[in-house]
Amino acid sequence: MLAAGPFGFGLPELLIILAVLVLVFGVSKIGDLGGALGKSVREFRKASKNDDDAPAASTKSDSSNSAAATPQASNARSCSNCSAQLGDDEKFCAKCGAPVQAAVN
Repeated sequence: MLAAGPFGFGLPELLIILAVLVLVFGVSKIGDLGGALGKSVREFRKASKNDDDAPAASTKSDSSNSAAATPQASNARSCSNCSAQLGDDEKFCAKCGAPVQAAVN
């Protein structure tokens, strides 16, 4: 007998597994499980695409921020973790993500 399915399972084995799953979980839970699995795979792909795009975008903004940050006043705030220039209302560093303490007036 030839095993045509995934992991060497044929059609009869897959039907038995499906029948056991329906008996254990019920038809509605199997549908919900399939929907949740599809949604999680979609979110994973979206997140992995965003991770690939993020370094290229941050590199461009870092170079433009460093050029724009040079002529700023000497009282400009900087991150204690990575020494990046910070805006007056920023609560987190845009470069490293570290929380920033409020300025003392």
